[in-house]
Amino acid sequence: MRSIQRLRNAAKVITALVLTGALLGWAQFGSRGTGQITRQGGSDDTYAANANATWDAKRMKALNADRHKSMVSDTEKLVKLARELDAEVASNPTEELTPQEMHQVATIEKLAHNVKTKMAQSFGGGPELKPPVFPSGVPSVE
Repeated sequence: MRSIQRLRNAAKVITALVLTGALLGWAQFGSRGTGQITRQGGSDDTYAANANATWDAKRMKALNADRHKSMVSDTEKLVKLARELDAEVASNPTEELTPQEMHQVATIEKLAHNVKTKMAQSFGGGPELKPPVFPSGVPSVE
């Protein structure tokens, strides 16, 4: 009974960590510039450099979006598997886990590791930090 309770607690902690990580990953995709190239005089080299930088930024954004989709998909699978395992463990009259349940635990651990790795990975730098917005009348700390 004790091992089942520890397994349930571990599944809850893993689920909470994964969901928190998914939310943090989602927050990384806030509104950013339009990504349009504007030509304001200057040489063709400057224009080419701006075009290349814009292409790189779009590519990084696309890579991050793909990573985010994959992370959300893996998180949904992880939550589904954790709930299924919890239901199976609750319906199991013995205190020991069956081989099928042990296989599910291993799958959950593998998915959790993959999500954690994807959360730590970012293409093109980290998230952009925006200064907090204070209501009028409240002094800001600078």
